[in-house]
Amino acid sequence: MTPRIAYLLKKFPRLSETFVLNEVLALENQGLAPLVFSRRAPDDEVRHPQFADLDVVPEVLPPPREIDPWQVLFFDGPRDLVPAVQQAVTEFRAFEHPRLASLLVEAIHLRQRCAELDVGHVHAHFGTDAALAAALLRALGGPGYSLTLHAKDIYRDTVDPALLSRLVAGSRFSITVCDANVRHLEATLSAEACGKLRRLYNGIDLSCFSAGREVPRDEGHVLAVARLVEKKGLDVLVDAAALLRQRGVPCRVTIVGDGEERQALEQRVEALGLGDHVTLTGPLPQDQVARLMRQAMVFCLPCVVGADGNRDALPTVLLEALAIGLPCISTPVSGIPEILDHGNAGVLVPERDVESTAHALEGLLADGTRRRKLAAAGRALAAACFDREQTAATLGDWFRQATAEAGAATCASSA
Repeated sequence: MTPRIAYLLKKFPRLSETFVLNEVLALENQGLAPLVFSRRAPDDEVRHPQFADLDVVPEVLPPPREIDPWQVLFFDGPRDLVPAVQQAVTEFRAFEHPRLASLLVEAIHLRQRCAELDVGHVHAHFGTDAALAAALLRALGGPGYSLTLHAKDIYRDTVDPALLSRLVAGSRFSITVCDANVRHLEATLSAEACGKLRRLYNGIDLSCFSAGREVPRDEGHVLAVARLVEKKGLDVLVDAAALLRQRGVPCRVTIVGDGEERQALEQRVEALGLGDHVTLTGPLPQDQVARLMRQAMVFCLPCVVGADGNRDALPTVLLEALAIGLPCISTPVSGIPEILDHGNAGVLVPERDVESTAHALEGLLADGTRRRKLAAAGRALAAACFDREQTAATLGDWFRQATAEAGAATCASSA
């Protein structure tokens, strides 16, 4: 029997990580039926309705403090587990990771669960603690692993290039989500790690974000959907809205999402007297976001590189806006030019440039012909590059190859 695939995630589901939900759903559509290990219990937050379509029930791992590693090490586990732990600790302690001990305990628990569930391959999103847990699991004799690298896990100034190189080099393969990330990683990682890199765009459910029946859009309505954090650049959007009001340009901004910058943004809106022009709705599920995208005239996400180096790589909401035919304004940060076809399927403005952002908004709001041209180009690009069924087909082939190799290795070792 072919070994199974399991996802190893920090928390599942998460409202802000629709790309993971899309991926698992699309793999289920292909008959792969991946298991999901959630390292922590999910937050008490709004959930996308598509979560109810999942066949798999995520398994939440017990907290490390509730795991008894001694039982596995000295009674339930194989005889070679203790020396494997010693070898793993000897190697990984050199990276001085602050949570190595607790992640090792998780890996010991996961090794037992993977054996019980016949898991032959583990996939982790983000090159952070889940990736290290997967690498430790492999070092303890567990299944091989693969990674998807996104943005904060490769760009922040706290990223340890040596550790990330080890995690990628030890994987069967490691995916990153845009060509800009590939260039960054090739300049950062070891040659061995670079040999494991593959680029695969995130996919979206085009049926949820189809243009649908053409309906009149709300005059002057600008939409932004994002976690309210520095790298989304939403303070630039608020300041641009203030400029447009000064110029007498009819403009109403809706910002959907939540995060650490929410209070600062609300205070900025109040200080600029924009209470009648800018609305912060808080987080909304995917179906309500799609409804807003069909009503708005322009989508604006003026992303920036944060003070700690953090930035967006391939914002899912831009993919969704393209698919639904909503013209987009954003910045040339990381993979965003790839999403907007370098200005052919959207408008690119310099980051942190309030004047340029306001000018782009004013121009698009006034030019219906250009909006229709960008909408058509965006829909075509989304269908060609960001259909989750296509991207998941590629990923599914990679997983099948990995599990087939794992199965062959198991047969060979038992022969």
